[in-house]
Amino acid sequence: MKIKGKDEIADAALDIIAFEGIDKLTMSTLAEHIGVNKASLYHWFKAKEDILEHIFQLGHRRLMARGFRLSLEGTEEDVLSRAAEGWSRIFTAEDTLPYLRTVYSLRYADERAREEARAIHLMIQSQIDVLISSLGYREGFIPELFSALLIQHLEGLLDDGDADFLKDARLFAALLRRSERN
Repeated sequence: MKIKGKDEIADAALDIIAFEGIDKLTMSTLAEHIGVNKASLYHWFKAKEDILEHIFQLGHRRLMARGFRLSLEGTEEDVLSRAAEGWSRIFTAEDTLPYLRTVYSLRYADERAREEARAIHLMIQSQIDVLISSLGYREGFIPELFSALLIQHLEGLLDDGDADFLKDARLFAALLRRSERN
């Protein structure tokens, strides 16, 4: 098999890291995974660290390309449910799931992963701040709580793909409506 480019190698490395762990990523296992000899990898990358650097660049570009537009129309439930669905799609997309699993699994051991996880959290929190304030609620505890819940559910998607945040988004919207009346 002939390697088509660095992205093909990075995708294979992402699969190994995301589903088997960083310790399983070696030039030998990567070559075996792709179906080439190890020497072919050295044509593209000098070392495993160069592959990791490319992974973070490629993954970040893909993640940014997947962004979605906020829609502020409708009820609290509509707005929050759409936000939850949008982020859930990003976290489960075939081209971003291995990257996000890698980021979150390495965030305590790798500064690049830590920074990427922090940037993702800030993006989510910023969007939630906009959504909550567009619904007429002051910034503060409410957007922070919803952001924390959303991030917890998104991280759950990376672990087992079984988190259902739409139900919680609807419950949170009901909580907002109740707090408005009090």
